[in-house]
Amino acid sequence: MELTLETIRAAHARIAPYIVQTPLLRLPALDDALGCEVYAKAECMQRTGAFKLRGAMNKILALTEDERARGFVAASSGNHGRAVAYAAQRFGTHACIVMPETAPAVKQAAIRALGAASGLELIFAGTSLSTSAYEQLCSRLEGQDFCLLLIAQTAVDMECGIASRAVRWLLDRRYGPEARQHIFVCAPKGSLLHVMAQEEGYTFLAQPAQLGCADSALSPATLLPMAAAGIEPLSVLEGAGQAYHDYDLRAFENPVWMYAGARHALELRARRTEFLGIFEPACMALGRWWARSTARRSCRGGYGVLPVPAELPGALDTLDVMLDGSRSAFETFLRIPLPAKRRNIELDWKDYDNLGYLSGHSVGEAESAMFDALVQSHASLDIPLIVLSAEQLDAPQLGELFYFLELTAALCAAADGLNPFERKRTSPTRAQAAACLQG
Repeated sequence: MELTLETIRAAHARIAPYIVQTPLLRLPALDDALGCEVYAKAECMQRTGAFKLRGAMNKILALTEDERARGFVAASSGNHGRAVAYAAQRFGTHACIVMPETAPAVKQAAIRALGAASGLELIFAGTSLSTSAYEQLCSRLEGQDFCLLLIAQTAVDMECGIASRAVRWLLDRRYGPEARQHIFVCAPKGSLLHVMAQEEGYTFLAQPAQLGCADSALSPATLLPMAAAGIEPLSVLEGAGQAYHDYDLRAFENPVWMYAGARHALELRARRTEFLGIFEPACMALGRWWARSTARRSCRGGYGVLPVPAELPGALDTLDVMLDGSRSAFETFLRIPLPAKRRNIELDWKDYDNLGYLSGHSVGEAESAMFDALVQSHASLDIPLIVLSAEQLDAPQLGELFYFLELTAALCAAADGLNPFERKRTSPTRAQAAACLQG
């Protein structure tokens, strides 16, 4: 292909939504040595830390959707491989990066963090006290390469402490003295966990002390697991920053005021339970976070509306029973379609189940029909209904959604005269359990 100014401009137009516009820095100290004005393009600030993202992204964007779906193979000692891995993660496909054994360890780790070469898996532990869950966790980690990220604000809950001890024991058994290189601690400076990290030689990440668990979605405690899962943290923060400007509280037409105002108005009508209907299973964790965040911020002293996540349509029968004749609840539907191939529904030619009307339709069309029917049927029952929707859930929109929901919870708390940033006291249940074990 001939390189012309037009082809350069076309390439720039293709990659512009996917790259950072890095600054051009003046370097006057080099002027005399080189006899001209010297500038440096700071591509170290690019999403993958190098200019090679531009070329990799341009090539991949020039492919058809079917070609991209087949995945990518690249041979690289670092930066190009990282760029291809990032692009694969960005477009929801796979990549195989072939690297020499002598490649710098930091570059190998950067590619693995994108999940391209190693199939990196993120496991959440410390959320239960189930014996079988811990047996499964230990069996799952047996013979695997793994790391531990311990996150806590002021203190470690019992369930988190048990999980961390189990994983640290497995790390010691697998790596011996080098186990400490596989342990990361995220906590405020000066906390007991900070002291532990210093004394044991663990990598420490400072969590702002003024942040509680409810408002830590955009802090290191969450951004690091996001990076491990292949989500670009800078893109998440960019989305939250854009939301900061878009959701200007001086403008009452913005969606935050509308959602917070609707929730407060329904609370005044004694509708204190919000069934949060989620149609995408991958977003259920988001719903659970929203319920916990809202409860910590705005459900105190007999005030507040508590969201209860429900995966739809699986929980539809239960939800219908609970809402039948209820005057104490309302619904919020969260619709965030994730990118996926169109898959038509395959039917038995004899139509044994009388579902022949599905012929020629896709799974997505069936989901849309179910959503529309659910809205209409519940509206006819005089159940208040709020719909939160987005066209997609990429990293910037995830940051925007976090900001939107956190600001909504803060406004709902303020409407009831509560301080949304007040720390909740230690759970009396956990304190009593600790007392029983100590006794």
